[in-house]
Amino acid sequence: MSQKNKDDHNRLRSRTIAFRMSPEEEAELNDRVKLLGYRTKQDYLIYAVLHNEVNAVGNALMLVQFRKDLREILTELKRLNSVSEMDEELMTPVRTMLEILQAFQEKPKKQGKQPVMQETQYSKMMHLQKLERLMAERKRQYE
Repeated sequence: MSQKNKDDHNRLRSRTIAFRMSPEEEAELNDRVKLLGYRTKQDYLIYAVLHNEVNAVGNALMLVQFRKDLREILTELKRLNSVSEMDEELMTPVRTMLEILQAFQEKPKKQGKQPVMQETQYSKMMHLQKLERLMAERKRQYE
């Protein structure tokens, strides 16, 4: 029986993600994987998707997902008894949301098009940065 495929946190990678590419795109992908020294395309693609620049496209569904994720984060924060119980898994969605917000802030408005996100929506969600700062301060206090 083959060895189970696990990530750096020893979690089983049991989901398959698939997409289509042209032969030219596949050749470029193969070159990048080799040039950057990754063992597999999977390793390269996971790293590229999770750790590279975010190009966000704002819409109503995105805002709904933001609210849902924020509720889950708040629930988890309320469950914690001390900062030492907080792990990297909790910070990941916060960092992702911050990257998305920063992508909106950095993008100049395109000619003739509506802004991707209304300024009021953006300012309402900026409390994420405050949340991250607060969590970092609390963690430093308990160290």
